[in-house]
Amino acid sequence: MTPTPRFHGFHLSRRTARALGAGLCLTTAFALSACGGDPIPITSAKTADSSATASASPSTTPRPTRTPSASATPSASPTPWTAPSLKFYSEDDSVWYQDDSVVHTDSVTDQGNIEGYRTYNGSCLGYVTRDISELIHNISLSDDIMSGSKVNVTNTSITDVNETSRETLDLVHDDSGTMDGYSITWTGVYTAQGAAPEDVEGYKFARTVNDAGLDFSVMVMCLKGSSISYDQWRTILSGIRIEGLTAGKMS
Repeated sequence: MTPTPRFHGFHLSRRTARALGAGLCLTTAFALSACGGDPIPITSAKTADSSATASASPSTTPRPTRTPSASATPSASPTPWTAPSLKFYSEDDSVWYQDDSVVHTDSVTDQGNIEGYRTYNGSCLGYVTRDISELIHNISLSDDIMSGSKVNVTNTSITDVNETSRETLDLVHDDSGTMDGYSITWTGVYTAQGAAPEDVEGYKFARTVNDAGLDFSVMVMCLKGSSISYDQWRTILSGIRIEGLTAGKMS
């Protein structure tokens, strides 16, 4: 079962590391394609001021991750592979703050990790997903092709998706400096549980690092007309750092 967005996760507070083990994997290569659950209204959470105050003191204890079951390990691997020891940091909360109500609180599983955010104006939801798996490592496609597919917006609660631009951005930090990946702007129609459809717009960044067996993505979804700016999007990406990874260029 894949982790499930609720537009309610595991915690990546500012400057707090999150270590991932070998069994943190998805059953498919593209994390958001099978996400379900009961999507929440974009503006239904507490006010930004109260939520931001609650998140201002970062946690120093990582949430536990579960040991994967034997069935989560592929029966055979074409080449020997060892899961990397990676830590993820969010070092800039000037645009958004971490909010557990955005993704299901059981989203820390042996099959993937997803974390929710909310912008201070209350008009945007955000997600950071990261998954490490030998299944991803063994897919015989290039980083470029995998990343280009993963950046597509495929959540089942968002329909009529239209990609309005696509580019390569080199802003997320890794051990070698920065990691490039695909970034898109998009529009669509979002339907929360028991609510009328709403026009939305946003951004998404994705990168697959085949050698590390890593799928990584960041997404922001906003009410149409209330989106963050392009500069704010770049600020979000620039504030993320992955320790223990040298991604290299997409190829």
